[in-house]
Amino acid sequence: MDAEENGQTFIGSFRKTLTASTGNGSWFDVTLSAGNPLPFYYASSPLFGMPLSQSVNGGMPHNPPVADLGYKTYLKTLTVSPTGGNFCMGPMILMDYLFYYPFIDTSNTDEQFLSQTEELPRYTDGQGVSVMAVQMAGLLGIGNPTFRFTYINQNNVLKTSPTQTCGSASITGQLATGNNSAISQPNSNYPFLTLAPGDTGLRSIVSVTFNQADIGLLAFVLVKPLEQIILRETGTTAERTPAIDFMDLPIIADDAYLSILLNSGQTAINTVSYIGTIQTVWG
Repeated sequence: MDAEENGQTFIGSFRKTLTASTGNGSWFDVTLSAGNPLPFYYASSPLFGMPLSQSVNGGMPHNPPVADLGYKTYLKTLTVSPTGGNFCMGPMILMDYLFYYPFIDTSNTDEQFLSQTEELPRYTDGQGVSVMAVQMAGLLGIGNPTFRFTYINQNNVLKTSPTQTCGSASITGQLATGNNSAISQPNSNYPFLTLAPGDTGLRSIVSVTFNQADIGLLAFVLVKPLEQIILRETGTTAERTPAIDFMDLPIIADDAYLSILLNSGQTAINTVSYIGTIQTVWG
């Protein structure tokens, strides 16, 4: 309240149109969708990891950097309104997109080694950082192909993941393991890849190995979930105010690349559009 009265607040807006057509219960990364902010396609040198930031890559506007002033930026409110297409009644996750590894080839059953020259730009200890497998070019998914990956966990220890299972939907932007036809590990509609037991995050990915050849390309994207919101009724705006709803104020790091991961719920996505606002305060 003091920050708002002192003018230490920022309001930004976003608009996205999801032109993909998915099945129900599918997780979809709106980062690749048209609108404002501009889409980002995870297209750079194959298998070479790159950081993501607002100043370089875009994402949802949230606030200029304030850490040098001794302040932090906090999420005050998040609103989302459906504007067209089939109504998509499902959860959405606002996340800080940290790092990505592009063009992982699902037709290659050799161990594919990933490389990078930079560390995570934010949450450098890896605590609470998750990874999702975004389809850059759709998989066939015949027989639910499986893979595993090696990574550096939050304690800077090399680990191997449990076996991950892909679904059968061939949709660019959809998560390879996060759809209604996937048999994930554990057996659920959890959007993120499963880490070794006891791990609570990761700092980087070292390699990926597919057990069966498929077609298509994946991007492995490291993210830090910040807040959740859900649309419950057609034509009705959903609002999340963390301080009121959860007695919490999520921190948004300086220069964070913000975007949204959504689940299609009980309705297939078909030219769904959303508009929304994000308000932050800093102090």
